Amino acid sequence: MRRSVFVAALSFVPVLTAGACGPSPDPKPSGMRCAGEDRPQLNCESEFKYEGRKIEGGFSLAGLGGANAKTDETALRAIDKETEQYAAQSRRLCDEYNKCVIEKEAYATRSENLRRRMSKVPELYDAVKGATDDESRRKALGKAYRTLVPDEARRELAFDFSVDAQKPSDGSARPIAAGEKLPTGTKVAFIVRPSKAAYVYLFQKSPDGKVNVLFPDTRIGTKNPLPAGSGLRLPPAAGASFKLNDKDVGTERVYVVASLEPMTSLEGAIAKAAGGATPAGAMASVTEAQPEAAARGCTRALELDEGPAPKCFRSRGFELDEGSSESGGAAPQPASFRARTEAADSVIVQVFAFEHTR
Repeated sequence: MRRSVFVAALSFVPVLTAGACGPSPDPKPSGMRCAGEDRPQLNCESEFKYEGRKIEGGFSLAGLGGANAKTDETALRAIDKETEQYAAQSRRLCDEYNKCVIEKEAYATRSENLRRRMSKVPELYDAVKGATDDESRRKALGKAYRTLVPDEARRELAFDFSVDAQKPSDGSARPIAAGEKLPTGTKVAFIVRPSKAAYVYLFQKSPDGKVNVLFPDTRIGTKNPLPAGSGLRLPPAAGASFKLNDKDVGTERVYVVASLEPMTSLEGAIAKAAGGATPAGAMASVTEAQPEAAARGCTRALELDEGPAPKCFRSRGFELDEGSSESGGAAPQPASFRARTEAADSVIVQVFAFEHTR
């Protein structure tokens, strides 16, 4: 059923433009009168078309042999569902025009909006199907997902993360970029801005394999889930901060996980790590994530669970362009990095690294 409907979706795209004041050519003869004038009836089986292009099977059967995540399958199904609904809207719109439910001008505008949306389908499909590696495939899938699935139907989280650091020689704190050098004694706080209420986890891994949990921490007071919107400082108390001690000089990494749902397995691992246990399961998976992993051909794990850590685990979630904004075009606040979930995903895993010096 899905296959035939999707073919229809590509075969029924409005050809009336927003400026049209009458039906397209080849109408069916009819004696229908609307508002005192004759209205030739449109043939709804030919009124909507896209250059004869048909895509067999839809996005779900785009030959994605490299797909390795359940979220990819969810995104593909969502794209096909929305495309099918566009086709149904097109047919319904044509039928309403023929029955004088809507006026010519309204029909022209609404059909043009559908046409613009649907005209992007072949290009997006070809990009997904033609992707030659996991990195290009996930980007193509993400673009198709955000183009064809409406905002209210998308499952996604955007996340701003800032590391505010005040060196011993500085009078105030400032956001730092990845790779900056911070001497012992530097005071650090984290500013997080999730686009939706989210569960956030922050921790470090020492050279001896132990994990230092930064958040959640009962001493801080703030609890998950963190609210959406304005930046939340961790720790929140005025004057409170984390401080770089004289241990572990060299590259330090802060592992950042943000999720739309609580991650039970990760929370369990965090509780064990707080008691001095070596990280295992979900936490071991996260602490294997490296920013450069994608360049080595690594892919994300299917999910974070209590099983063995995968041999290769890359950071998870797109990094947002610095010029973008989730607030409708307003200038974005300073951030050490910005990320958002990949298509139909609910989890972001990022690594923020800096150089700890004496």
